[in-house]
Amino acid sequence: MPVSVNDYQPQDTQIWEEELQDFVPLRVFDAHIHLLNKQHLSSSTPSGFDDWAQADLSALQQWAHRLYPARETHFLALGTPAPGIDVSAHNDWCLAQIKKDPQSRFNELVTPSCSLHDIERRVRVRGAIGLKPYRLFSVTGDVAQCRIHEFFPHSQMELANELGLWVTMHLSRFHGCADAYNLQDLHEYTTNRYPNIKWILAHCARSFTYWPIRQAIDRLRDMPNIWYDLSAVTDVRPMITLFTRENTQRIFYGSDGLDSTYFRGQYVALGRAWQGLNTAEMALKFPHCDGRPILAIYEQLLSMKHAAEIAQWSSDDINDVFWRNACREFGVSFA
Repeated sequence: MPVSVNDYQPQDTQIWEEELQDFVPLRVFDAHIHLLNKQHLSSSTPSGFDDWAQADLSALQQWAHRLYPARETHFLALGTPAPGIDVSAHNDWCLAQIKKDPQSRFNELVTPSCSLHDIERRVRVRGAIGLKPYRLFSVTGDVAQCRIHEFFPHSQMELANELGLWVTMHLSRFHGCADAYNLQDLHEYTTNRYPNIKWILAHCARSFTYWPIRQAIDRLRDMPNIWYDLSAVTDVRPMITLFTRENTQRIFYGSDGLDSTYFRGQYVALGRAWQGLNTAEMALKFPHCDGRPILAIYEQLLSMKHAAEIAQWSSDDINDVFWRNACREFGVSFA
């Protein structure tokens, strides 16, 4: 079933009131959240997307009001990378939605088959600030081990470089940011070939477990035009590495809502591997505790809070990540 804002439960309220409301600032910029109009899907779209929620700007705002009460919230919304989606119609609809909030921004969905003319039109005429490529569209057909240029072709990178665009990048390959090819490519792109692209490495540079970011942080930290979003990471360990060894001005808050974190569960680390765990899909037993799982986005926020405490972050550091970095980088103005 699609996630619903009406599924917010007393245990979620308890975690917010006892653990999170004194941590989350009064201003929130969610730099990784998805819009979706299911009318743009097709018969070739995998059936798993049938359970995704309709997500217009109003739905994003309703969820934000419920998750972060009394907070002013805006978004960097991303196109939804669903195979078979009508990319052009989807991007145009998303832009129409996001324009309803002058302080929100949009990164358009791109696939290798997208025309440079259409991409540029949405930037220059419609106001998109960046791109959202994704591994599911790899020209190799290998969605697990593809390199960046195999789902984000050089012609599109050249245009992004010319226009100085943001690119939200969910890295592929088994080791994510620790993969030798990914590190080699990012170094080449940031320091030499495409110096004007501004990369946001999603999900703590795709470190859902401790290992990739520990291996890669010293190299990533030395690359220009690299930022990170924290979306969907619920393991505290990668956040500790990022929070203690990176510049807080290169980190954005993001939720990966709606469907990827607005469910009860979390992304569980299993050694160097990880797996999403949705408690609604499992027959879990809780013989020794209060068996009421909370929303995965609150699991993420708890990990952020604990990592910030370990890193001895100041209130300025916390505000940077939740909203000030967005004001500086995206030209956002809060009330």
